[in-house]
Formats: sequence, structure tokens, C-alpha cells
Amino acid sequence: MVNSLYKKLMRNLAQHIRDDYQPNQQLPSERELVEMFKVSRSTVRLALNELEERGLIYRLHGKGTFVAPVFINQPDLGNMYSFSNQMITEGKRPSTKNISLKLKNPEDWIAMQLNLEKGERAYELIRLRLVDDEPLLYSRTYLPEKIFPDLVLADLNEDTLYGVMKKKYHQISVLAFEDVQAVNLDAHEAEHLKVTENAASLKINRKTINDKNIPVEFTQALAGGDKFVYRSKQYNQF
Repeated sequence: MVNSLYKKLMRNLAQHIRDDYQPNQQLPSERELVEMFKVSRSTVRLALNELEERGLIYRLHGKGTFVAPVFINQPDLGNMYSFSNQMITEGKRPSTKNISLKLKNPEDWIAMQLNLEKGERAYELIRLRLVDDEPLLYSRTYLPEKIFPDLVLADLNEDTLYGVMKKKYHQISVLAFEDVQAVNLDAHEAEHLKVTENAASLKINRKTINDKNIPVEFTQALAGGDKFVYRSKQYNQF
């Protein structure tokens, strides 16, 4: 119940911010939001925490909560964990096309990312992420066979990747390391993203760690360079 309440409040606040607030404008206090929306303070805090993670707001200690500057109205590449939720909050329709799932011996450098010993195999999942039926992300994900035995495509067609990780295999992702670089798409990649060959793209390498400090996923994703922004917050330590 608490989960559904804070999700509903988060969506209401996000719409309220887009309709009625300007960048850097201060939001009402937590106490005022409790009164406005008739919910508990813990629900307000959960909603604000998620809005901050998504880059819609920022907090300054001792001063309050403010609307984030809107530099570019595009999805945030730094928020791929909640990509679908982010799109839904923005009133868009996300979907995933799982192209293939194969068990293979990964290249040495990929095996190293997953701490695999020689001869250990990994599933290679190729998929396309779409928003309103427009392809935005083309990715290859590698998942260790020893952690995800008997993984089948049907699992991923019925639930999200992280949902399958958690529900079927009891794997909790707690940390991800990412790097982003500018690349040009080859003909195969461009065909999937419906752009021209050699089009500019952002390549994201992500290694995900579970709650036992073990790598459970390595993903290489390609995103249209004109469709995403990588957003971060930085604080000066006085």
C-alpha cells in the first residue's frame, strides 16, 4: 500500500512540477506537501527521493527542495535502472523487444568483467528498448550461467530483466559502474535503431554488482546521440 501511495504521489508531483514550476524554483516543504496531498511524511519522503534520483528535483541542506534546471528535455542515460518508470512518469509508453538469448563462451574481456573462470559460460541477451514504438536503445547483456541457470526467453518476455533477477534468482542489484563514450553506429546497429549508418551514438558499458559484491550483469548499450542526455549532480564541499 505504501509503495502504491508514494508512486502515485511521485507521478502527481512530477506533473505538478512540469505544469506549475520553473527551473530552480523552491517546492513546498515536506510538511506542506503532507497537508496538500493528505499523505504521511514517509510517503512524501519516498516520492521526493525518487524524484531526486530521476533528476527532477535537487535538495540543498538547510534550504529546501528545488526544481532541477531543465537543460534538455530528454531521457537521462544516468538513470537506466528506472528507464521504464521514467518514461511512464513522462507520459510515454515504454516497451522491450527481446531479440535473442544464447548461451555462449564470452570474449575474454567480457568474462573478466563478470569474474568468470576459463570455460564458464554466460547468456547473451540482445534486446531493443522502445518508447512509443520508437527504438531508443540497442543492447547486449551478459549474465553468468552459474548465477542464472536455466534462463529462458519466456522469463524475459513476461517480466523485466531486473524483475526476473530478483524474483526467479533472488539476485538484488545494489551498485552499477558505468562509462559512456561517443561512437558511430555500424550498419547492423543502425538498422535496429532506424538511423543511418555511421550516425552518432552514445555507448554505455555497465557492470552491475549484487548485495554480495559479485558481478551479475555486464551490458553494452547503444543510444541515439540525439535522443539522450547524461545528467549528474555535483556538490562543492566547503
